[in-house]
Amino acid sequence: MTESAQHRPDAEGEALHPSSAPERAAAEVAALASGRENSAAARVRELAALYRLAEQLQAAQSFEELYEAALDSIVDALRCQRASILLFDNAGIMRFVAWRGLSEGYRTAVDGHSPWTPDVRDPAPICVTDILTSSEPDALKATIAAEGIRGLAFIPLVSGRRLVGKFMCYYPAPHVFTDDEVNLAHTIGRQLGLAVARRKAEDELRNSEERFRLMAEHAPVMIWVSDAQGRCLHLNRMLRTFWGVDEAAMASFDWGSTIHPEDAANVASQIGEALAGRRSVTITGRYRDAKGRYRVLQTSATPRFSHDGDFAGMIGVNVDITERAEAEEQRELLLSELNHRVKNTLAVVQGIARQTFKQDMISSVALAAFEDRLQALGQAQNLLTQSNWQSALLDQLADLVIKTSGVTRERVSVSGPTILLPPKEALAIALALHELCTNARKYGALSNPSGRIALDWTASEAPQPILRLAWRESGGPPVSQPEHRGFGTLLLRRALAHDLNGEVDLSFEPSGLICRIEAPLMKAPGGFM
Repeated sequence: MTESAQHRPDAEGEALHPSSAPERAAAEVAALASGRENSAAARVRELAALYRLAEQLQAAQSFEELYEAALDSIVDALRCQRASILLFDNAGIMRFVAWRGLSEGYRTAVDGHSPWTPDVRDPAPICVTDILTSSEPDALKATIAAEGIRGLAFIPLVSGRRLVGKFMCYYPAPHVFTDDEVNLAHTIGRQLGLAVARRKAEDELRNSEERFRLMAEHAPVMIWVSDAQGRCLHLNRMLRTFWGVDEAAMASFDWGSTIHPEDAANVASQIGEALAGRRSVTITGRYRDAKGRYRVLQTSATPRFSHDGDFAGMIGVNVDITERAEAEEQRELLLSELNHRVKNTLAVVQGIARQTFKQDMISSVALAAFEDRLQALGQAQNLLTQSNWQSALLDQLADLVIKTSGVTRERVSVSGPTILLPPKEALAIALALHELCTNARKYGALSNPSGRIALDWTASEAPQPILRLAWRESGGPPVSQPEHRGFGTLLLRRALAHDLNGEVDLSFEPSGLICRIEAPLMKAPGGFM
């Protein structure tokens, strides 16, 4: 080989392998710069893809638009030919919702397959370089390979650490996933997961609002919504019909003009206070309907607030209680008439008694005792009338009898739980306490300045409620067993025990009379306590 041949440079070799150090260094710098340019270009392309995806997901008006935007981004950013999106259904099974390039047979074969369960938190992406060398079952590997898929990745869709689904990217040949690809896929998955969750929440809210609108529109009560100043924003069908208001004219409708003049000030005042205090309110008033009739409406309203916590107005219901109000008014009239007639009857009985006692020369003391008993019955009746003859509070009954019996309240201590007595039991207890007060004033603890009385009661709840009442006298003159039973004793031991279906025990202790009453406690309207 000649010298000239030995040193003649080879054009191809020279281009690939520079012979001098400066040339090699220049080539390395050029290669590094080219790599950096390629890396930067790839990064710009990835960021652009993510930016486009974010815009498209935000602008999507339906799940279909959302899925299409996501599939475009997955195919473009990850350089794959096929992709799919799967979400958990209501049964917790992963189902296909969108796909590119997958056959129906393949989708059917792998439907429901997922490496994760719905309760998993923060799952990591799973990348399979080659399905044929993976640890998946042979049948699954054969199905995937038959679809022309060798490399694939499972990318979780997560919202608030909760797994909502996954997306898949597929490659026809084995594919080694770089860290950049995995990170990019994970970022796309997070964006898509948030978008899916947001879209579901929006749809659920929209469906919920539509259900509420339909329910409110066709509800058998009058429903309304006002703004913060009390102006009508919405009236449901029943309320529009009541007032004869068209939906289009609702903005100019003044509901206040329909209030009965006698009720207007009270209704306006209570509504104004509720708006100012942002609190619930219940009002009853008369309103003129579309036929010109005044109907009694019971309004229950509660404040409503925006998502930011700002007061937005009130929402309420109106219930037509005209017939109920009329029935209650009629009942009040009947009870008032009944009470008046009973009082008249007692007055007649009192008058007859006076004439009878006078003719038979009965003592004035007996007449006074009889009249006192009638008065005790009358006072108990008044107390029952206040509750429409449903019940009487035992403590109120005791205070009333003690007061009307002429007993100084400071000398009687009263204690016990709140108990509602039915009418029959209330009248019986009133007579009993009256007899005990009368006896104490004449012969017992209240016949001197130092005597005292303790009245207390308890009530057991199960299995049968039992009332246990005790009257204890002390500090009065010495007491002994009476030789004869007077009317008061008979009233307590026989009539009271009979009316209460219980037991009455009178114990004439030297220190003072003790009366114990024990009887089953019948349930009055409103309960025992």
